Amino acid sequence: MSLATPLGAGAEFDRIRGFAARWRERAHGLGDDCAFIESGGDVLAVSIDLAVENVHFRRDWMTPAEIGYRAASAALSDLAAVAAEPLALLLALGAPAREPTATLDGIADGVGDACADAGAFIVGGDLSRADSLIVDCCVIGRATAAVRRRGAKPGDRIVVTGQLGGPLAALTAWRRGGTPAPAARQRFVRPAPRHEAARFLAQHRARAMIDVSDGLAADLGHLLVASDVAGHVRCEAMPLHPDALAAARETGEEPWRFAARSGEEYELVAALPDAVTDAELAASPVPLTVIGTIEAGSGVRATLNGAAGSLPPGHDHFASA
Repeated sequence: MSLATPLGAGAEFDRIRGFAARWRERAHGLGDDCAFIESGGDVLAVSIDLAVENVHFRRDWMTPAEIGYRAASAALSDLAAVAAEPLALLLALGAPAREPTATLDGIADGVGDACADAGAFIVGGDLSRADSLIVDCCVIGRATAAVRRRGAKPGDRIVVTGQLGGPLAALTAWRRGGTPAPAARQRFVRPAPRHEAARFLAQHRARAMIDVSDGLAADLGHLLVASDVAGHVRCEAMPLHPDALAAARETGEEPWRFAARSGEEYELVAALPDAVTDAELAASPVPLTVIGTIEAGSGVRATLNGAAGSLPPGHDHFASA
């Protein structure tokens, strides 16, 4: 079997390792946010992402257009994670036989809007009857200067784009039967594309990068395993979404811990050489925050104002299976 990039811990990744072992020599280059395929002198980045009703979204929380936008954004975020230029998307859509046309049209509109925001074209797909809504997006990008999960080195600075915690603030409100604050809801249903930020990070010598889909500790952990290094996160430096602060107060949780366990953020975490200055970072099209450093060793070490702490584990689809 071939795992080009080592996978992190967890039941979900144990299953992927099991698939790779079964495929043996037919598996090639697994382990990154995208597959990389050489074609006509170009390197293409390819990824696929699945959104399933009542697993990734609920109809009473989101409009059909928002379901489509968010599903496409999740797939397109994999291209941002490797600094690939978005080119194309293929949409596979499953729906009950009697699903109103307006629902499917709304999903299609949302996918189209996400592609327009990312600069990609929709080039094909598939449509099938299913027991519930399923939105499956395959994306293709041009990886001129790809940044992979592996490559971080001791001494590098760990940076994150934007702010963390907004999606979890929205999810917390919905689960309590409430209405999310508008900004938190927007972060959940229309994740901001980070392709421009990804290009900036690649141009400023990012050695390794990943997007935050399962929570900061989980996704940073995958980058660290892939790079065979450890990381030190200063929790007080974590950029917090304003609505995460309010939601954390309601749950009685420390705001940084609340934000750290927020998944489906689609922000980027990258390892940059220490030589990249604060002045250079300030020129980013999206705010960048230095939250820690890469160290020798393994695992994530967290501190809060110098005192030892721990980051909450991230999401794992098969953790209880």
